[in-house]
Amino acid sequence: MTADEVKNLLKIYYDIPQMIAEEFATIRNCETEMNKIALPSVNLSGLPGGKGVPGDRTANMALADPSRYYNEEIKRCSRRIEELRDAKNWMGVALDRLDKTDRYILELAYMGDPDPRKRRRTYRRPPWKEIAGRVDYSESQTRERVRVALLQLMMQADQLVFPGMLH
Repeated sequence: MTADEVKNLLKIYYDIPQMIAEEFATIRNCETEMNKIALPSVNLSGLPGGKGVPGDRTANMALADPSRYYNEEIKRCSRRIEELRDAKNWMGVALDRLDKTDRYILELAYMGDPDPRKRRRTYRRPPWKEIAGRVDYSESQTRERVRVALLQLMMQADQLVFPGMLH
């Protein structure tokens, strides 16, 4: 896992439960829509293209098995849920292994407030000078601590192998 991948995971860490809920909502919607599928009635008029089958290949393909598209989307959502859960679980364990100060700096620099209402409305990444002031370190010490913490997270990710790492 690269430093950018770790940073991206840190940025979405607190949003993962909402992302999982959205994937479940997509699955529920697909299942609802799949149950509503109604094929058109058979055209028995005897006109060209009779026997109820349209002459258009695209229409034939669309009418062949519409539920398979929903099934594919449900599978994609299920895989995404599994990836998100694995990533959240791994990051939670990895963050718990860090020094409390390092975790706090990462929260300020990348993760934002754990409360989604505060994070969405007012979150802006504070400048390094402000972060350094909050933890009583110099700006260069703060940046170095972040660099080392990201390196530790990257090393922990390399030691663990879990399927479907977020891309």
